[in-house]
Amino acid sequence: MTDLLELTGFHVDDVPDVDAFVARVREFAAQGLEVGHFWVIAAGPKDVRAADHVELEFGISDKPGVGVLAFGQGDEHYVPAHGTNEDEVEYMLGGLHPSYLPAKAEVPLEDVYAGLDQFLHTQRCPVVLDWIQVSG
Repeated sequence: MTDLLELTGFHVDDVPDVDAFVARVREFAAQGLEVGHFWVIAAGPKDVRAADHVELEFGISDKPGVGVLAFGQGDEHYVPAHGTNEDEVEYMLGGLHPSYLPAKAEVPLEDVYAGLDQFLHTQRCPVVLDWIQVSG
């Protein structure tokens, strides 16, 4: 089986066991990182132009206990209301490609796990967190 964390993005249909995947993300974070990593996970139709295609960006910072979350549907983009970074922050997509995530995307790592788990189960914007809309 492919380790999804070796990819830059994937679809929820590629995650056969949500609990095992979230445990794998926790394990990955526990090893410590030299640079922040993030991934994009999609739900709904695989056609990104479809109105009900949604994406969750989730990641792990190189700072202990910190991660990143962002949610998008169409032209609407959201970050957690309690996010801590004031400016864009650089993370590596799939650990390989530099990319910037918006202000307020960094949150405690436990919030990343909770948001990821809920997104994988519901395929909707995680309601375990409050979100604010940002320009896309």
